[in-house]
This record gives sequence, structure tokens and C-alpha cells, in this order.
Amino acid sequence: MRQGSLGLPLDIASVNRANLISALDGVRGCLKTASMFWMQALELPVLSGIVVSDWSKKSAKAVREFSAKQQFTELLLRIDKQSERWTRRRGGYLVPVSKVGATVKELRQEGFIAVLLEPASPYSDEYSLAGVTIPGQHKLVIEVVGPGFDASDILRSDVQAHERWEFSLESVTGGQSPTNFQARQISLIATEQYQATVQQRLAKIGARIRNPAFPDEVQAHANKDELVAAATRFLRTSGQTVLLKHSDSYRPIPERHLSSFTRFIAQLLSGLADYGIHLGSSSFAASVIAKRGIVFWDFFPAKKQEAASLYPAA
Repeated sequence: MRQGSLGLPLDIASVNRANLISALDGVRGCLKTASMFWMQALELPVLSGIVVSDWSKKSAKAVREFSAKQQFTELLLRIDKQSERWTRRRGGYLVPVSKVGATVKELRQEGFIAVLLEPASPYSDEYSLAGVTIPGQHKLVIEVVGPGFDASDILRSDVQAHERWEFSLESVTGGQSPTNFQARQISLIATEQYQATVQQRLAKIGARIRNPAFPDEVQAHANKDELVAAATRFLRTSGQTVLLKHSDSYRPIPERHLSSFTRFIAQLLSGLADYGIHLGSSSFAASVIAKRGIVFWDFFPAKKQEAASLYPAA
């Protein structure tokens, strides 16, 4: 990736229908970031932030002004790489603004771009959802994890989903605005199984405390009980106790969040159809954040050809 080839830095909030195509051209091949641009332009709820490919004076100024405007001392780091969805390195953790420069330089050496978002802690999500459309069956299957878990827990299969829902979406998968959704819950986790996922989540948090970018390596060698204890101390000390408060039993997601998630997916598919883009099976990820409601992270078409259609020519 040549320096400056992505045309970054770019403020996510500045992306709209008028400049969407040129913005997409600047992140060609980086599907996670491209999907965020699409959702911003089509008015889905996404976090504000700055996308940078290197640490230049221009990037430093953009990050400094973005952070100062909202008085952020930390930013939520997401990472993206051309033509790669899954990487060994993970994002999804808070980075002090003072360390952003060093982090971006390190990422650049490995071919990553950095998506620096407003600091929504992954330990304070109320719920996280991952949905998959199945157009041939006209349905959307949604997996949910509860308070204190995050979307990566489902997307990377770090824990068992706490509940699963199925929505009949003939109108949605056809790219139309739906009027009614038929929904049914198809699984709900038992208490004992849920408690096991809480321990798994705590072990993951403990590993991320030690090495946020490579927690899998920590978990492969560390003592699980020590990781759980470290995570418990960290969550209590930092006041991020939502997981601990719901460690005994699972509280099912209110159906209004499921409805909101589904309707925003319908809005997205309808908006894409306006550009002549009709996706087959695709995945969508979001979280419910305190005082913000639902926030979308990204979406991914299953087929490479459909993913390529997300970069239309001007």
C-alpha cells in the first residue's frame, strides 16, 4: 500500500451521498471502513471518528482536532486491511490519545489503516447483535449477546450466543421498505451455560488487559483463573460493572432493539438498491450503547463479487 494512496485522513461524519463515491474510492478494498461510509451516508447510526492510513502532520492535526472538540482523552481503535476481513491482530479497544501516533505507525508497518472512533467502551455495551440475511429463504437470523459482552464475541465465536431470533424479511431482502416483521425466538441460553460465557468473557477481558491487540496469544498460555480475577478487578476499579451486575442470569434483549436493528438493515438495503446494489447473504453487526441506543459497526456481503459492487464508479 503506497503512502497516501487511500486519500486519508477522513472524518467519517463528513461522508454523505454527495461525496460517498469519492470517499469509497479512498478506502478501496478495506471493506470494514467502506461499510461504515455506506452506513454514514445512508443515515444509519454509526460512531463519529477519523480514518487514517499513516501518521503525518495532517493525520495528527485531524485526530487532535477531533479529540479536542469533544474533549476525548481516549479513542476506540478499529483496524482494517485491504482484502482481509479477519486478521490475527484485533482492534476494538480504547487507546489514549497520547499513544495514537505510535499505534498508527505500528499498524502501518503491518499494512493496516486505523479507524479512530469516539470512545465507546467495549465493556459497557448493553447488548450486541449479529445478523445474517438469507435471501433464498427471505429471512434474517440474529444472534445476541447480553450486557457487558461485545459484537466480537459473536462474530469471532468467542462465546456462545445468548439468544437467536429469526425474522421473516421478504420485503427487506427485496430491497423494499417493510411494513411488518414476523419474528420468533429460536433459542435462549440456559442459566448454567450463560454463566460459563461470563467466565469466558472475563478471561478474554483479562487477556486484553495484558495485550489488547493479541489476546488470543495470552489466553493460549495464561492461567484462566488469573485472567478472570484481573478482569474482575479492572471492571470494578474502572466502574464498568455491567457484566458483573448481570453475571448470574441472562436478561433477554427487549424486542424494540431487535425491531430497530431489523429496520435499519431494511433502510440500508433499500438505500443500496438506489445505487443498483442488491446484496445476497450478508452479515450486519451492531451494539446497543447506553445513552446512545443502537450503533452499527459494519456489514459484509458473503460473496466477493457483491463486496466489489460496494465501490461503484463515479
